[in-house]
Amino acid sequence: MRVEVVVSRFCLIFLLTAFNYVKSEGTLYIELLRYQNDTCGGFIQDSGFCDYSVALSIETVVFRGYSLLKTKERYQLTPLGGTFISTQYDIKFFDLTNLGPLPNPIPIKVTRGSANFTFVVDNALEQIFETTYTFDLGALMPDVKVPQHDGFNNTGIFDFTYKLECDRNFAGPGCLECKDGMFGMRCEVRCEENMNFTCHPDTGNKICRDHHHGDECEKYCEDTENYTCTKYGNKLCSYPFIGEECNKETTCLENRFGSSCDITCSPLPGQFLCSENGTRVCEGHFTGPDCDSCTENHYGPHCNITCVPHPTRYTCSFEGARVCKRGWTGEQCAQCGDSWFGENCDTYCEISNRHTCTDQGQKVCLGNWNPATNCSSCTKHFYGNNCQVYCKKEFGRWKCNKTTGEKICLPLTNRAGENCTECKQDYYMDEKTLTCRYCKETESYSCGDAGEKRCKDSWYGEDCTTQCLETTRNSCHPKHGTMICKSYYAGKDCQGCIDRHYGETCDVYCVETKRNDCNATTGEKVCKKDYFGPNCQTFCDTSSSFYSCDSFGIKTCKGKRNITTDCELCDEDWYGANCDTHCVISHPRTQCAQNGSLICVEGWAGEKCSECAPNWYGSTCDGSGWSWYDDSGTCKKTCDMFCVDMMNFKCSKDGILEMNPEFAGLWYNDYYELKVTGIITGFVLVYLVSVLVLYKLCFVWYPAKESI
Repeated sequence: MRVEVVVSRFCLIFLLTAFNYVKSEGTLYIELLRYQNDTCGGFIQDSGFCDYSVALSIETVVFRGYSLLKTKERYQLTPLGGTFISTQYDIKFFDLTNLGPLPNPIPIKVTRGSANFTFVVDNALEQIFETTYTFDLGALMPDVKVPQHDGFNNTGIFDFTYKLECDRNFAGPGCLECKDGMFGMRCEVRCEENMNFTCHPDTGNKICRDHHHGDECEKYCEDTENYTCTKYGNKLCSYPFIGEECNKETTCLENRFGSSCDITCSPLPGQFLCSENGTRVCEGHFTGPDCDSCTENHYGPHCNITCVPHPTRYTCSFEGARVCKRGWTGEQCAQCGDSWFGENCDTYCEISNRHTCTDQGQKVCLGNWNPATNCSSCTKHFYGNNCQVYCKKEFGRWKCNKTTGEKICLPLTNRAGENCTECKQDYYMDEKTLTCRYCKETESYSCGDAGEKRCKDSWYGEDCTTQCLETTRNSCHPKHGTMICKSYYAGKDCQGCIDRHYGETCDVYCVETKRNDCNATTGEKVCKKDYFGPNCQTFCDTSSSFYSCDSFGIKTCKGKRNITTDCELCDEDWYGANCDTHCVISHPRTQCAQNGSLICVEGWAGEKCSECAPNWYGSTCDGSGWSWYDDSGTCKKTCDMFCVDMMNFKCSKDGILEMNPEFAGLWYNDYYELKVTGIITGFVLVYLVSVLVLYKLCFVWYPAKESI
């Protein structure tokens, strides 16, 4: 047996909402067939957790006049013969074809819009499951039966059919159209086109074709120069024409008639015209000697309001308005008034909180009122003023109050509550055994939902007898209450710190290294010699002669040293071992030595570097050698020629290597041979000197300048 699908009762709820129109346009027929549920072998039984009650509810919402009327009908159908239908697979069905006082198929009057059909199962555990079927009436073809076979929330299978039938003169999908030849809001106006008229597509009123006149467009009349045609097709003569056909001429003045022209008649088209002798000829629905009365069934100042009394529905007032007879209501007296039902609205049935009425005026009990007692008492298992309290005696749990239906819990169960699902004071429900367990709260424990002891704060153990106070240093074992030190704490009552942790909360971590020691109380790092910073991470040599260290290990250069070189080199223009000698180059011929003294650049010598150094020559400005002048004509002394005396040659004042005078008198037999030899030797010497100068420039002077 599947406990989760045990059904105590099921309900069918129809929710139908009408839009815009009072009169229904069709009828939706719901035919119930069967509901599958194989619990307890398919039988309806009166005990245990099997199905024991089957009920059907219908809730309809319709418009009557301008008020919204809701009715809810309930039919108790148990037992449905107490039988079931068995298929080849032994599937059990409840037969729903016999609905007792309710017709099957169930006719539901509907209007434009949609209808909701809700199938509801309410099981023994008071769980409600429902599935809603929505019908779009505009999509339903009339007179087509549609079968429905649907699974329902894993509890069973529900079979039913539905069919839409159109009322009276309605047709088409959803009964939203009028039949051929019928028009109007309710398809009550008949109009069939012919040669004389067409039909208005909405109202069905006759629209006369050209030259056709009258209520039925039965008169033909075409305007001429003698007359014009009235809306009723009569000829209105143009002066001076008179006569029925307006083919005679009068000598009287306009609107004067008779042989003596002494009869006055002024025509009023639509009410009367004038004959050739001056008498009034009534038009339309006017009558009487003066055409001032309406014909039968016509009313109003223009006698254009038609009202034909209906034998059963209405009479007509002096103004031509319909006066509904007893039982009828509405502007057209086309629907039943409140509490009137039947084809002719002649059956009186007043709806009450105990019953409603069918379309034929038959009383139908609402809710759980018993049809067998004319809705004067409740059906079986229902109690209370409105028979809304359900109570069925359950063995071992409760019995029912015969008047109110209140469940009276049995004493030995220690139960209480509306459905005896709760326990008495100091008793708690054990969901495993479904019994009420005794438990009374104390200072060390409270009671749980099942009556179990729940230790209060700081109390532990099976009977909550061990006390353990949680602090910032310790927690307590959730079962037996043993003290457990929290992170970083250790020792008796967790009053000490674990290894390498210090401070009041033991959350200061410190490890002794070559850089630092640890304060035994606070755990603060104490930096060793030459280490600085919060974590002693900065090294600074306090014995350095180049710089000093502050408390953060930041270096401060001594003297005029450059911090970017870690204080190893001097600042610009400062020299010496301690960078305390200041030297500034004052002339292009001077430079600073490593000790800070001012010395001459290469090629120059003397106290003021104004003389050429040994082996260096240049412009003399004294006439003894060549001279060089700037743009202003001032002679500029230079020492940019390097020259070294050789064995047979000597440097001139200009730095040019010349032949030694000692060899000036040397005679060669062949003058020209000596001259050529001298020229070649000169070129060789120039080449050697050039190589020597380039070597000095590239490998001595230029690298030295780059290093400065």
